Amino acid sequence: MGRKPCCAKEGLNRGAWTAMEDDILVSYINDHGEGKWGSLPKRAGLNRCGKSCRLRWLNYLRPGIKRGNISNDEEELIVRLHGLLGNRWGVVEVWEIHVLQATKKNFQDCFKEGLLKKDV
Repeated sequence: MGRKPCCAKEGLNRGAWTAMEDDILVSYINDHGEGKWGSLPKRAGLNRCGKSCRLRWLNYLRPGIKRGNISNDEEELIVRLHGLLGNRWGVVEVWEIHVLQATKKNFQDCFKEGLLKKDV
């Protein structure tokens, strides 16, 4: 027993997104907004599943995503907030708008390791 699949996978494009697919997705979301990801691919004319479209938008195409490392100021702010709030990372999400989820997770892991080494 497992989870129900997000969609029927037969006949869908899998693998790397093309620049044309990215353009179609961005154009559609700019015109119609986010939401109803399950029906978006069909309405936009994409041969992808809704989950794939949502993840592509949120992690790569959404305006305002900052790529790369966090700045020293952002790191200091996070350290100060962690001192005040502890390990409640849901509250300490001041950088989520700018950094991908994977980068945020890597920072949390490194931060926790650093605290363990310092015996905090």
